[in-house]
Amino acid sequence: MSFPISKTQFLAGLHCPKRLWLSICKPEYASPTSFADQQRLKQGEAIGIAAREAFPDGILIQGDLKHVLEQSWESTVVGVGVNCLFEPAFIYDDILVRCDILQRLPSGHWEIIEVKSATKLKDEHIADLALQHYVLEGMGLIIEKTSLMVVNPTVRNWQLIDQRFNLHDVTAAVRQWRQQLPQKLHQFRELLKVSTAPVVPIGKHCDRPHVCPFKAHCWQDVPKVSVLDIPRLNSDKLQQLLAANILALQEIPPDFPLTVTQWNFVKRILDNRAEIDQPLIQSLFSELVFPLYFFDVETHSSAIPRFARLHPYERCVFQYSCHRLDGEGDCQHFEYLHTNASEPWLPLLMVLLEHIGDRGSVVVYNLSFEKGVLQQLAAAYPAYAPQINNIIDRLWDLQVIFKKAYFHPGFQGSYSLKKVLPVIVPHLSYDDLAIQSGNDAPLVWEGLLECEDEQQRLAMIEQLRQYCQLDTWGMVEIYRVLRQTLADKT
Repeated sequence: MSFPISKTQFLAGLHCPKRLWLSICKPEYASPTSFADQQRLKQGEAIGIAAREAFPDGILIQGDLKHVLEQSWESTVVGVGVNCLFEPAFIYDDILVRCDILQRLPSGHWEIIEVKSATKLKDEHIADLALQHYVLEGMGLIIEKTSLMVVNPTVRNWQLIDQRFNLHDVTAAVRQWRQQLPQKLHQFRELLKVSTAPVVPIGKHCDRPHVCPFKAHCWQDVPKVSVLDIPRLNSDKLQQLLAANILALQEIPPDFPLTVTQWNFVKRILDNRAEIDQPLIQSLFSELVFPLYFFDVETHSSAIPRFARLHPYERCVFQYSCHRLDGEGDCQHFEYLHTNASEPWLPLLMVLLEHIGDRGSVVVYNLSFEKGVLQQLAAAYPAYAPQINNIIDRLWDLQVIFKKAYFHPGFQGSYSLKKVLPVIVPHLSYDDLAIQSGNDAPLVWEGLLECEDEQQRLAMIEQLRQYCQLDTWGMVEIYRVLRQTLADKT
């Protein structure tokens, strides 16, 4: 298989050679691009546009690839009148790269600036710049400097253009990384000559930094519970098992150095048996005070703050669901979803304080998250801090039961609500929902605020409501099942 390969494909190859091969030789094996993936791409594009505002003399190179390549060549190698380009493209040695920003320095030489939505330097950023450096110098440009432009996480006013980003000179690191570039390119060229995908063990890298588009293909034979689910298994031991092609728990050698806790986990899964510490569950339930408020929030965070008072990646609560269960078993549902582009905190808070009274346990799943959101609201609105702190003091974490007192092989080694709910309450599941992950909900909300089609907006509103409501209704049903289980044993 011949090149050219793109910068994106090269970086994919560094992450996983099999991903590179599949992306070029079998692209049809990739999963369809999700709405969440589309939103992430839009966020990345928005960051690039925001960075350009710091270079008012820059010229954006647009059009089809042939035109962009010609314009980039004429503006740099041939011409001398252009001092800053956005998105120029170059091909050298059958490698295609596009630079975020290419700036002419006073010396007449060039600086490559790579823009990232991250807040700090990562290893892959250096490799990214090294490839650009290689291609542009191959084209005849003299690259004097390479820089990384990352989001400034402390900026409080996004309108201050000169404070949005931090610029890091990484020239020395890029030149050092370039020394291994010829070897990497040779390896990739040899890799793409063969007719079958390379053998690369699956692992946690398949989900980092985002889920690989080929994960479903590569994981199709992985057991529902595998060595990847063993709790607190360090990376070295995991790699030993994966390198030996050991995925199923029953294939783990009996002398493999797992901890006692890890071996107990393996044995419980293989024995297909549940373990329920009913006295502990009863003790935990004794802490509850009626009425019970089953409570869940959804938050959004992004590199570009949506509202003025936020800094990059600071979370913004936009939705909650609450089921109120009284001592007689009657249940009511309350909710709030902010559906316009105004700040959501105060209107959400006003409704929340109406829905959650001043007594009764507030049941959540993973207490630290909801507690953090409530603390953020208390800090933003000191006048309401006493009422908010009253709610915080009444938080009760349902997840603790599944960490300490209830094990089931159907949880697949997890105690997340998504895994617990369909086992404890089989008629409830997230599988039929349009939104199936807490990571996707804020991206759908972002899409909702940007959408101008009323029918699509209504559909996204309903999707968000269904998702958040299932979180709290699921907790109600789990609580009822556990209560009934305890009652049956008495």
